[in-house]
Amino acid sequence: MSNFDSIQIDKIAFLDAGNSSFKLGIRLEERWEIVGFKETEKLIEFIKAKDINYVIAISVKPDNSWLEQLVECTHVALLEVDDIPNELLDYSTPETLGLDRFFACLGAYQLAKKTVVVIDAGSACTIDFMDENGVFKGGVIMPGVQSLLKVFHQSAPNLPDFPFQIPNSFPGKSSNESLQWGLSQLFVDGLKANIERYRKEFSDFEIYVTGGDAELVSTFIDEAHIVRPDLIFSGMEALMEE
Repeated sequence: MSNFDSIQIDKIAFLDAGNSSFKLGIRLEERWEIVGFKETEKLIEFIKAKDINYVIAISVKPDNSWLEQLVECTHVALLEVDDIPNELLDYSTPETLGLDRFFACLGAYQLAKKTVVVIDAGSACTIDFMDENGVFKGGVIMPGVQSLLKVFHQSAPNLPDFPFQIPNSFPGKSSNESLQWGLSQLFVDGLKANIERYRKEFSDFEIYVTGGDAELVSTFIDEAHIVRPDLIFSGMEALMEE
């Protein structure tokens, strides 16, 4: 991306503006410093403290009020789908694509150098596919763990609170265990079924897990996989260096 050629690399940060929070990634040689923020003001304070002079961002937020505040303290480049080469997208509605999905896959592809399936466990849980040539092929969008819990408690507010986990024995012997079985397996069975669909369609790929609930979701996956919180930032960095 030649329009970024003059940026000082040590002053760049990468920003993923998600539905429920901001995640800022700063490259530190061979690893990433990743910091999360709920409020725009806290994000801006951190950027000023770190003396960051350029932020490359993607966003799935419905409004850009955060962006208007951010540009007052630093330079910002908001990546759009038009910044992705057409040959890297095999998706019939690119204008509706959440760029976090593409960049998570691109980050995994940069690590694996082969076909990847990427599970991004956030407010939504996406299970996406990128082929051996680095072409994004689409995927699956299902409710994330926290979204399931939120909807469940909204629709049945009198039911007890319970942690999202799989009980030790089946069937559930208490209301809590019964709720845990119902909700956890709704998610886990959907997750496993979609991985199996990919196996039937494309036999050889590596699985990567990222997102806010990556560690939790990792415990539900029976086959080999890699947990990497930095995939989106690695993908954004890779596109910038094209």
